[in-house]
Amino acid sequence: MVDAIVELIRKDEHFIDFASYPLRGKNVSGEILLKEPSAVVSGVEIVQDVCKRFNLTIQFSCKDGDVVKKGSVAKIFGDAYNLLICERTILNVLSFMSGVATKVRNIVERTNGKVKIAATRKTIPFVGEMQKLAVIHGGGDTHRLNLSDCAMIKDNHIKLYGSVSEAVKQVKKILSFSKKIEVEAETEQMAFEACEAGADIVMLDNFSPQEACRVAKALKEKYPHVLIELSGGVNPDKIEEYLCEYIDVISIGRLTSEVKYIDFSLEIE
Repeated sequence: MVDAIVELIRKDEHFIDFASYPLRGKNVSGEILLKEPSAVVSGVEIVQDVCKRFNLTIQFSCKDGDVVKKGSVAKIFGDAYNLLICERTILNVLSFMSGVATKVRNIVERTNGKVKIAATRKTIPFVGEMQKLAVIHGGGDTHRLNLSDCAMIKDNHIKLYGSVSEAVKQVKKILSFSKKIEVEAETEQMAFEACEAGADIVMLDNFSPQEACRVAKALKEKYPHVLIELSGGVNPDKIEEYLCEYIDVISIGRLTSEVKYIDFSLEIE
């Protein structure tokens, strides 16, 4: 992740940053400022590692996952040229990751610990790992990080295998004991079939809040060991409507598919 960001800065610099080159060798200091009332900061450790690669010293007054208020969050020292070529990229990292973390924290706090809030695989290409890390800093769950993390049987798998039961049966033949099987269920019947076939997790896909709670209750009464996930069409602005004692996880694609930057700036002293 850090290597990719360093490469991005070097590509941005290209041959030379003409506006900054005459300032090389000049030692300067500056502050990174949060311009908004508050935010959950994310990207601190990444920015620290990137700055090291350019011989810049950065001292944050916070750590990843902290709630910070408007004002200074870090002091930075070093060669003016290196600082200036890194400026926009390190601010982008903080703005982007803090935007995800802040959104996640807002939703997590509104659930009062009644359910786990998870991301999905609907991440922005090439920056998905940064987004998943920001989800952790916001207090959420990453969900699976790659296809091998969990055997998730979705609608197209079921069509190709012929049925939920057959899909679970075939996947079980090759799956390690250390992995779980999750089945995406579009109907109550599919959810029960998945449990009967031996799925570890059942995802109720695009259910209304009321229907999801009713089906989850019925599933838990017969299969209490099965984890119930609700996903698809979940409106994070109305997360309270989806809370139900029988639902273990709510996964929301919009945690990472829609990003609002948090405004940070760097000011030279």
